[in-house]
Order: sequence, then C-alpha cells, then structure tokens
Amino acid sequence: MSDHSKTLYSIQKNSWPRFGRISLLWNALQGWRLLYVAGLLAIIGEVLFTFSSPMVVKITIDSVIGTSPPAIQMPIKAVVEPLLGKNFSGGGLIPLPESAVVAGADENSQWIWRPWLRSHLWVMGLAFVCMILLQALFSFIAALCINTAAEEAAKRLRDRLYHHIQYLPYETLLRSQTGDWLQRCTSDVDTVRRFIAFEFVELFRTLTLVGFAFPIMLSLSGTLTLWGSIVMPIILGFSFFFQRIVERLFLIADEREGILSGIVQENVTGVRVVRAFARQQYELERFAKANTNVRDQVYKLITWLAFYWGFSSFLGLLQIALLLGAGLQLYTAGTITLGLLILFLTYEQQVLWPVRQFGRILADTGKTRVALGRIAELLVLEKERDLDYDIKNDSFIAQPDFSASSIEFRDVSFTYPDGTEVLKHISFTVNPGEHLAIVGPTGSGKSTLVHLLLRFYEPTDGTIFIGGRDIRTIPKKELRNRISIVLQDSFLYGKTVRENILIGYPDVGETGLIEAAKKAAFHHVALGFQDGYETMVGERGVTLSGGQRQRLALARALLRQSPILVLDDSLSAVDTETDRLIREAIGKGSQGVKNTGPATTTIIIAHRLTTLAEADTILVLEAGRITGMGSHDKLIQQPGFYQRLATLQSAVHEM
Repeated sequence: MSDHSKTLYSIQKNSWPRFGRISLLWNALQGWRLLYVAGLLAIIGEVLFTFSSPMVVKITIDSVIGTSPPAIQMPIKAVVEPLLGKNFSGGGLIPLPESAVVAGADENSQWIWRPWLRSHLWVMGLAFVCMILLQALFSFIAALCINTAAEEAAKRLRDRLYHHIQYLPYETLLRSQTGDWLQRCTSDVDTVRRFIAFEFVELFRTLTLVGFAFPIMLSLSGTLTLWGSIVMPIILGFSFFFQRIVERLFLIADEREGILSGIVQENVTGVRVVRAFARQQYELERFAKANTNVRDQVYKLITWLAFYWGFSSFLGLLQIALLLGAGLQLYTAGTITLGLLILFLTYEQQVLWPVRQFGRILADTGKTRVALGRIAELLVLEKERDLDYDIKNDSFIAQPDFSASSIEFRDVSFTYPDGTEVLKHISFTVNPGEHLAIVGPTGSGKSTLVHLLLRFYEPTDGTIFIGGRDIRTIPKKELRNRISIVLQDSFLYGKTVRENILIGYPDVGETGLIEAAKKAAFHHVALGFQDGYETMVGERGVTLSGGQRQRLALARALLRQSPILVLDDSLSAVDTETDRLIREAIGKGSQGVKNTGPATTTIIIAHRLTTLAEADTILVLEAGRITGMGSHDKLIQQPGFYQRLATLQSAVHEM
C-alpha cells in the first residue's frame, strides 16, 4: 500500500493537529462549560471553608480558652468582622454582650469578646459545625455540576465518534481493527470522562488549596511555613518523573487491551468456524497469550504505583515529622502558640494529601493525553465525502429517474489502494428493466464492479453513468437509497425476524412485510419458528442457516422497492427449487414488493446455470476483463469460461 493510501484509510499515530487534544476536550464540553465553571467556583468555596474550620479551633484554643489576642485570617475575617466589628472590638451587627469587658479593663482579658465566648463555648462548636456544613454544601454543588457536565461531555464525544464512523470510507472500515476501535469509543472515552469529572477537578482543588494555604501560613509564621514545605518540592519532582513513566506504560497497556478485545469479538462472531474446525484450544491459547501480555503490562503499572505511594508516604511522614519537631521547638521557646501549631499541623495534612495525589493526578492526566490522542487519531480520518472527486454537484440539476434510466460502465478500470489492479477497461450497458447476470472465477472482480456502482470505491479510470449522468455527481445517500443490494454474507442484527426485515422501514404494514417475505421464499420459514416473526435471530444471525440468512436479507432488500436490485451471489446457499421460486417472484415486471410500475433493473452475480440462463445479458469476467457478453444461447456456443461452466454443470446434472 502506498504511503498516501495508508494516510487516507488507516489510523496514523500522532496524526492530530496542533492543540488537537485540547480542542477535542473543549468541544466535548460545548453547551456545558458554564455549568462546569460553576462547579469549579463551588470548589473554591469548598476550599475556603476547608481552611476556615481549623481556624475556629485555633481561635478557641488561643483566644477563648487562652489569652492571646485573635489573629484571624481570611476568609473567616471577611465573615466575622461585619458581625463582631472591625478588629473584633464591637460595633458590628451583633451587639456586645453585657459580660463583655472593655479591652484592657481586665489584665487577664486581651479580647473584648473573650469572657462571653468562654462562658458560651457551644458558640465556637456551632461555628465549627457551620463551617463543616458549608464545606459539604459547596462540595455537593461542585460534584453535581461537574459530574453532570462530564457525563454530557462523554455522551457528546461518543455521539461524535459514532457519527464520524458512519461516514468513513468503505476501505477505511474494511481495514479497521474492531477491538481497537471499540476500545477508542468506550474505554478511551471513559478515561476522558474521568479526567473531566475527577482528575482535572483534583488538580484544580490541589492548586487552589496550595494557593490559599501558603499565603495564610506565611502571614501566621514564615518559619513554620518553611519547615512545612521543605520536602514538597521533592514530592512534586518525583510526581513529574512518575507521570512520564506511567504515561508510556499506559499507552502500551491500552493497545494490548484493544488486541484482547478484538480476539474476544472475533471469537464470538466466528463461533461457527471455531467449532467447525475444532479450534477451541487454539483460540484459548491465543486469548491466554494476549491476556498474559495485558496482565504483565498492568503489573508494571501496579509496581510503579506501589513504589510511588510507598515513597510519597515516606516523604509525607517525613514532612510532618519535620514540621512537628520545628513547631515543638518554637512552642517551648514561646515563639508560637499551641493553637498555631495545631493549625499548621492541620493545614499540613490538608495540603499534603493532595500534593501526594499530584503524582497520581499527573499519571491519570497522562492516560487522558493518550486516550484523547487515540480518539483524535480516529476523528482525523477523512470522511467519505471529503475524498470525493472534485466534480461540481449542482443542486439544481435534477436527479435521474432511476427506474427509467440505463446503467453504463464506460472504459472503467479500478486499482485497490494497496496497488492491486482488479478491473481493466470494463464497458457495458444495462437498459431499464433488464436483468444482467455476471459470472466469472473467484477474484475476477465481480463484487468490486458492484461496489463501484454503489460508490464504495471510485473508478481509477473511466466513468459510470446512470441515466446519462456521472454517478460521482449524484449524492451517495441518494444513489444508495435507490439501489438495493443483497450480499452473499448478509449482516443481520441481533433482533427479531420482523425487526431485521423492517430495518429502515418500521412503518410498513403487516401486508407489505409478508409479501416481501413470500417473494424471498422466507414466509414459510418464519412461520416455522416457535415465535414466528418475533423470533430472535441472534447476533449476526447465528441462529439461522446460511440459506435462511440470505432469504431474510433478500426480503429486507425487496421491501425497499428500489428501482435497481443487486444480488451479489446471494442465492448461493439456497437449494435449486428455492432459487427458482425466488427468481420467479422477483422476475421481470416486479418492483420491490409490488407488481405495478416500471420493471426493476436487476444485476445478479451467480454461478448457477439456471439462474444465468434467464438473464437478458450475461457478462463473463476473467482476471478483471470482459471475456464474453451476450445471452445464454450465444455464450454457450462460444469456447471459453461460460461454455466450460455450462458443460460441467450439465454433466453433474445428468449424473
């Protein structure tokens, strides 16, 4: 495959644009950004009251039970001063109690509110409880806003991925690794959701805590602040080192998990092949090997996580020990109060845990960078319409009447993106209502020819016309809506028989449903099931035989009433008698499930002589070239592939 084709149809590593991951995250939050910001503001309120409750304890110990004048910092100061007066000397909204003593009147009293508060200690307890309740309230508001925005962002991201996949080129989908893509659309999106809801929030809370804590601590005691932060740079440095290692390990683990998911998906969908060839042991060994690779990689992650938490715990305890030792030294020297030492130890615990979490947060941020990158790699794949030829699609040009239009291939050649040449100078015309049969050995390009008609691919050279109009100027949705195709290996959904037939046409009545099923020789099959048309067919139709799947898919196609019907070897699994009944039901003069109106133009890929013989024109393809074209009577007289096929099948029939 050329480098250009790889870029177009395969996922390329690190293929997103500059700031692509940030843009992806920002767009995911569209419509919910204000709610998310409201949650972050609530976190600031939560942090304010987190620091306020220890301050109440300090005031109680030093200035209510003790005699030190109150040293109240923000944010409590902003709340208390309007109530108790400036510098807490009275004149606020709360009048001075009768037991209050003017400062200096009592040598044991250094604070005008101290006597009253000391005799009413429950007030300080109530203030502490209020701080805790307000902290809990802001925490609830933050969690509600942020988690709501995160879930909506994840939904928006999943919707965007699924929508993008629906419009990717056929070649891209053929080359996709199902397990890996499933991982990108589920696990990677969930990693992003957790980052929005938890990791970024914890990072914001940590920075807010540090931003509030250190100014308060510095204003109370510069010496204790220095001792309380001496080990933190080491913790932060180790966190960055840890993040770089874990991000690389997570990328490998995520890719290995995608491989594991792909093996499970292949085994479930290919269960018949696995059982038919008795390959259970092989599949078990293949899964065990992939599972072991995932486990070994996760072990590496766990080992690094254990080392980080163990080492950071040691550093955290060392930090507290240093602060406690320095604080006791200053307290015994009379430099600080007991309440101040308790306040610093409390603040240290409140700040130290988030700082220790910083390494985990950075590691999870690294996971999110990987996940966003993998999602972006999928989203930058070019959509089908972006790869269209630059042919002006004038909206005022009327679409051709497909039911009265001929189909013409004019000197069409096609080479796959990997360089394999399949079709060479193909030219033929199918008139409206005619039946064209295509026959040829395996690999001759029969299915590729049909794929070109549906614009799954574009011709390398030449042009395809419908009603005289280049099909590249017809919108793909319009074109495909007018062509019904039944593939040899038709896909069925894990739904009921009725739901599979009515896919895309749920409003069709019972009469239309039964008529389509009868034309496909499937009605009596459905009635033979225990639940009739309400029978579940299983995922990909695994509960049905090959012939039953083909007939159900044919009924679904006939229900569309498309003017062009393509059968890609889709009657190969049915018996000769059923084949005859189906051909009679969809013969000339039929249009979908109604026998009125213009005849359906039918293209049939087949190898059964009875099917080929009834076609108006038979096209013989060999090695990508037309080696014969004409009626059955004409081709059977000419030496070549068709004559050999007819002779062989006639001999078998005579036996």
